[in-house]
Amino acid sequence: MRWFEKGDLGLKVLSIALAFVLWVYVSNELNPTKNKEFKAVPVEVKGVGQNLAVSEMPGTVNVQVQANQNVIAELDVQSIEVFIDLSSIESGETVVPVQVKVPEGVKVVDLRPQQVRVNIESMAQKQVPVQVSYLNSLKNGYKLLGVKTTPDEVIIKGPKSVIDQVTAVGVDIQLKDREKSFGETLPIKLVNDKGSFNDEPFVASSPSVVEVFVTLAPDLPVRKVGVTPQITGTPAAGYTVLTTVIEPEEITITGQLELIDGIESVTTLPVNISKAKEDFYTEVGPDLPQGVSADRQFLRVLVKIGRN
Repeated sequence: MRWFEKGDLGLKVLSIALAFVLWVYVSNELNPTKNKEFKAVPVEVKGVGQNLAVSEMPGTVNVQVQANQNVIAELDVQSIEVFIDLSSIESGETVVPVQVKVPEGVKVVDLRPQQVRVNIESMAQKQVPVQVSYLNSLKNGYKLLGVKTTPDEVIIKGPKSVIDQVTAVGVDIQLKDREKSFGETLPIKLVNDKGSFNDEPFVASSPSVVEVFVTLAPDLPVRKVGVTPQITGTPAAGYTVLTTVIEPEEITITGQLELIDGIESVTTLPVNISKAKEDFYTEVGPDLPQGVSADRQFLRVLVKIGRN
């Protein structure tokens, strides 16, 4: 009787083992293990120390993963995190291991390369002007009167060796088929000391885009005239206007000859300083006769206020 019980237990264990083998076999037949390769996966940089910057790109890697067929079918490059950790690395050139994070049930079976070279150096920043470049030409019969960028300078921050070479940031303005004045928001590019554009992923700019307003007009006669601020209102009691500054002091106007002939100067649109107790700064357009345009849509006006 005991032998039967022992034999019965052995049969049970054998049955469970056979069932497990059968389950594995069926699972592999219905949902087999597959491999999938992702090429040129970008490497994210983490843990760069304070006041340090990466000046050499770690590049990309190829990652081969393995998982059951149903998991592989849903897997894309966004599911894989490839990165290097620089939290314990000081400045200088070094080789660091590439790390990969994958979803549960996924196994990394191949990674090439497994290490990448990076260069870490001190962080630097500076303020550089915005440089405008024009793509193509205007249609015949039209001309470019002027362009305003906001801001006209940008702060850039990044590896010192790169920042030292940057002389400006550039924006490209497309003039093809343009017939009217227009405004756009444009991304910036770094301009190096050789005048060419650079793509530097580890350089940040503030802001990263520039507002441009381009003034176009028919190719008509032009005339340079002075501009006078048109101040309205009075400062607060006990205060007075000390002086008024306008920039630029001259603008170029364009229009039919009979419209601009005889115009020696123009004023700005009204600048209201009512109840002002401190210096008042604004940007305002010129006040022009109908049919006349100018090369500047906005002029800077500073009204200095002081006590009587």
